[in-house]
Amino acid sequence: MGEVLEGAVVVETTRELPSRGLLLDFIGREQTEIARGSGDDRRVYRASAELVAWRLSLQGETTVPPGTHRFPFRFQLPRETLPSYQGPHASVKYVLSARLDVPLWLDTTWSGEVFLFYDRPSVRTFTQPVRFRSGGEGPEVYVELDGDRHFARELIGCRITLTRLGGARVRRVYVRLTGGEWARADGAEETTTTFRHEVSIPMELIRVGVPFEFEIGIPAEVSSCYHGRYSYASFVLQVGLDIAWATDIVAQTPIVIVR
Repeated sequence: MGEVLEGAVVVETTRELPSRGLLLDFIGREQTEIARGSGDDRRVYRASAELVAWRLSLQGETTVPPGTHRFPFRFQLPRETLPSYQGPHASVKYVLSARLDVPLWLDTTWSGEVFLFYDRPSVRTFTQPVRFRSGGEGPEVYVELDGDRHFARELIGCRITLTRLGGARVRRVYVRLTGGEWARADGAEETTTTFRHEVSIPMELIRVGVPFEFEIGIPAEVSSCYHGRYSYASFVLQVGLDIAWATDIVAQTPIVIVR
C-alpha cells in the first residue's frame, strides 16, 4: 500500500463507435456476513464499509475510430487503508473496473480484483522489542522477543526462561501461534480461530533459570493483521508450561503479522 498503480485500458473496435466516455473505477470495501439459525429460522446479517471509491475519466465524449487504442492511467494507492483479506465472516476487497459508455447499446466493461498489502519496510521500521511473563505466585515463564512485527514465511525467535518451578512437574513447554478473526454485522458478532500452530519443547532440553532460544515458523498463507470498522484479524503468541495434575501456566502477547 502507498505504491503507485500503473497500467492501461485497451479498447479494440472493428468499426467507428460513438462513446460518452471511458471511465476507470477503483472501489474498496470491508464486508461482514454472519449467519444465525437454520432452515426457515436462518437469518443472515451483513455490514459494509466503503474504504475507497475513486473514478478517473480516461476519455470524454467522442467517436472511437476502428482499431486498437491504449489509455494509460496512474494513481497512488491509499497508504492508510486496509490490506486485502478473506476470512470466514469478513473480507476486504478492492476492484478495478473500466467501462466504455456506449449510447443506445450495451456498455463495454472489464473488472478485476487488486490485492493490497502493507509496505514491508515501513512495517519493520516501527517494530519494537517485547518482554512478557506469566506472573502469579507459582511457576513462571518469561519470554523475550526481538520485535512485535513479523512477516509470513519468517521465524519468530523467542528467548524463554523458566523460574520458580519448585516441586511442579512440567511435562513440556509449548509455543503456540494463534490467529483469530472478529466480525460484527447488524448487532450479531462472531469470533473465529483462523489459524493455530503449536510446537512442543521437551523438558529434558531445558535448564531452569537459564534462558534458552527457540523459533516458531510463520506459514506463507497467513493473512495480515488489520483493524477495520466491522472486523479485525489478529495474532497471539503463547508460551505455556504443561504441568501434570495442574492448570497450565501461560504467558502471551499480541503480535503483528504481515503477509
